[in-house]
Amino acid sequence: MHQSFARENKDVSIKTQFVVIREAVEVVLGRLECLPPSDAREQLRSRIQDCAQDAEMWSASWPTPREMDVLTKRVLSLHVEVTKAERATAIAKGGGAAA
Repeated sequence: MHQSFARENKDVSIKTQFVVIREAVEVVLGRLECLPPSDAREQLRSRIQDCAQDAEMWSASWPTPREMDVLTKRVLSLHVEVTKAERATAIAKGGGAAA
């Protein structure tokens, strides 16, 4: 019985992280749409779509904890890159310099 409970908890944890990653991917894609068209924007879009595809593969086979951590870090890194691009765009529109 204890093993069954532990397995159910692991499944819930994986499903929760899967949902968080999918939502994070959607947020990044939405924020990318607000950036002006550029090669950098398309590269970011491609990278975040790769993350989405990796996450979708989890529905066929649960990832290892390491795979989950690696993908989570990739998505977080892309959030940071998009934020930097947004700031650079805002600075360029405002004509100011970075602090």
